[in-house]
Order: sequence, then C-alpha cells, then structure tokens
Amino acid sequence: MSNWHHKTQASYMLVALCAPPLFSSLLVLLLPTMAYVVSLLSFVLLVTVFATRANLSSAMLCGLTSALCFNYFLTEPRYSFVMTELNDVLIALVFLIVSMLIGHQTDLLRRRIDAQANTERELARARADKDRELLRTALTSSLSHDLKTPLATIVGAGSTLLDLRQDLTEQDQVELIKSMLEESRRLEKYIQNLLDMTRLGYGDLPIDRQSIDLSEIINVVRKRIMRAWPNARLEVSLPESLSQLTVHPALLEQAIYNLVDNAVKFNGPGESVSINARQSDDAIVIDIVDHGPGIPMVNRETAFDFFENFGRGDQHQAGEGLGLAIAKGMIGAHGGKLMILDTLNGDSGTCMRIELPIVKNT
Repeated sequence: MSNWHHKTQASYMLVALCAPPLFSSLLVLLLPTMAYVVSLLSFVLLVTVFATRANLSSAMLCGLTSALCFNYFLTEPRYSFVMTELNDVLIALVFLIVSMLIGHQTDLLRRRIDAQANTERELARARADKDRELLRTALTSSLSHDLKTPLATIVGAGSTLLDLRQDLTEQDQVELIKSMLEESRRLEKYIQNLLDMTRLGYGDLPIDRQSIDLSEIINVVRKRIMRAWPNARLEVSLPESLSQLTVHPALLEQAIYNLVDNAVKFNGPGESVSINARQSDDAIVIDIVDHGPGIPMVNRETAFDFFENFGRGDQHQAGEGLGLAIAKGMIGAHGGKLMILDTLNGDSGTCMRIELPIVKNT
C-alpha cells in the first residue's frame, strides 16, 4: 500500500511538471497574440485542478512551473528566462503567490470535505451498530413478554396432569395434552420468528419470500388476537381482488399482529378495531384503525423507537415499547413503509398504515 502511494505521488509530480509547458506550447501555437490575462487564468486553473484532484505538493510544483512558463513563452524577450520589464516581474511574482494561496486553500478544503465524508461514514456505521444492538436487546427483552402465555399454559397443564391425573377423566387428560401440544407448537414457531428477527437485526436474514393471500395472514392474526384478547372486536374488510403478496409470511404476520395488538390494547371501551386493505398501482395498503387516545403529532417521530410507550398511565395496559419498533423493521425489510396517520373521519384514535410493494413476476 505504501509503495503504491509513493508511485501515485511521483506520478502527480511528473504530470504537474510537464502539464504547464505542454499547455503553454499549445496556447502559443493556437493563440500567438494571446493576452497575459488568458494565460495566467489558464495557469490558475491548472493549479486548482491539481490541488483538488491530486495533492498540495503537485499543486505547488504546477504553480512554480507555470510561472516559469509564463516567463519563457509570454514575456519579452520570448523563449528566454530573462525578463526586462519590471511589470512582467511583478505579474509573475503576484501570480506565483496567488497560485500558491489558491493551491493551499483548495487543498485545505479538499481535506475538510474528505474528513467530513469519513466522519459521516463513521457516524452512519455507529448508528447502524446502535440500531442492531437495540434490536437485539429489544428482542431479548420481548422473550419475557411474548413467551409468558404459552409457557404458563404448558406448565399449568403439565402440573395438572401430574398432580390430578387420577381425578381427571380420559377426555380431560386428552384436552390438557392437546393444549400442551398446541402451545408447544406455538412456542416453537414464535422462537423461530424471534431467531429470524434477530438475524434481521444483524442484516443477514435472507427474506424467504412466498406468494400468499393477505387474507390468510389476517386470519392467523385474528386467531392470535382473540386468544390474547377474548373480548376484542375486530372488523376486517379485504377486497377479493387484492393481488397476492410476495413476503416472508411469518415476519409479516408478526408485524401486523404487533400493530393490531397495540390497537386493541389502547382502544376505547367497547370500540372495535378495523383492518382495511386496498390496492394501488404498485402497492397494497393496509390500514389498522383504533378509537383510543391517539398518538400526538409531537410523539410520532419517536413512536418507532425501542421502549417508547408514551407514558400513557395506569388507565392503559402499557407494553414494553417494542411492538412498533419491531413491526417497522419487519415491514422495512420487505421494502415497505409504516406510517402513523389520523383517522379518516376525524374521530379520536390512530391509523397505522402499511404500504407493501407488489412484486410482479417477470
């Protein structure tokens, strides 16, 4: 690397030494009666080019060589390094000083721009590392929240079978075993989703896309919501003409579940949560609307931050502030967008809008 750097510097110096004589010869041939101003501005341009594209040393060498070329080609007596006019001497001296200053300042500006670009790259890398670490932490924390229900069911059913086996009918035992099996499968699926999400946070999750109807994903989400919130009211409106989505079904299911779960959690008493979908030219738009207190405009910038729950108080069952952040990451991995909007009719509440691109088969 060092050897290559030295060769590059030597090349710059060689070009800086040869460029002014060649340029001067060309100007004399094409414009024999050329004025001083044109030649001097041309030399200043050469110095600036070397300062911006090469380095300070080559710019300084170019300036010195340009001053000598000005003396040799353009001052009387021509084709000699002798100058008989004081005016020519002063012009050459001023040009040399100006070209050195321009070269120096241009080189400083280039260094500052390069330093700023490096700083921005480092900041972007640091932000990406921080986001990955936050996602990893958030997913780890979510284990205690989302795995609690199936684990409690399995432990409870197992304890009942062990302690009360003799008092249970065969049908009761079968029901308990079915419950344990169902929750175990649910637990297995959820753990796989968590592993996928963790890999997504580190940027190495291949999005295993499949073509699937949105209705299939919404049906699974509805069943999960009704198990968690038996009194919840969901109103689903999905046109039959919707195109199929090409997505990772488990990730999209978890993202929509997080949003619907959040909507039910903060919904007004007795109110329903609506899930509506429509198709635009190149995307499927899904709106999840609740009738809760809504998310103030001032909080919408930070709504997708990890552990943000807006401090809603004891009247609501506040979560850990993970659902929106994870949902945005999953939807973003599919090239989609997640936005917070006001409800269309102006009522209290929140509209969470998902836009998923339609992947057209070629």
